[in-house]
Amino acid sequence: MSEYKLQRKIATAVVTLKIENETHVPDLMTRIRILPGVAVVGQKNKVARFSDGDGSLMLSIKYLPQSDEIYQSLKQMSSQVKRLPGVKTVAIVSFNKRKITMKGRKLIF
Repeated sequence: MSEYKLQRKIATAVVTLKIENETHVPDLMTRIRILPGVAVVGQKNKVARFSDGDGSLMLSIKYLPQSDEIYQSLKQMSSQVKRLPGVKTVAIVSFNKRKITMKGRKLIF
């Protein structure tokens, strides 16, 4: 393998974040962009606000996986995102354009 090539391909995950009422979306997206391994972050649609003020934000995150194992790579990326201020949960919608579930249920970190 050439030292100039990446060991793994960039992965694309579409995720839905449950965010707190006070969360400033542009700042949150900037924080995600500066996480280790993250290449690109894009907003898929407008923030949906719930009656309690919390919101739902759908993002597309391109990142360099730490592992070839899909679950491990998603768990690692999601735990980094979840540690950011204002993020309550990270739900995985798709991974590399394929819907992802575990035992028939959505992956939620």
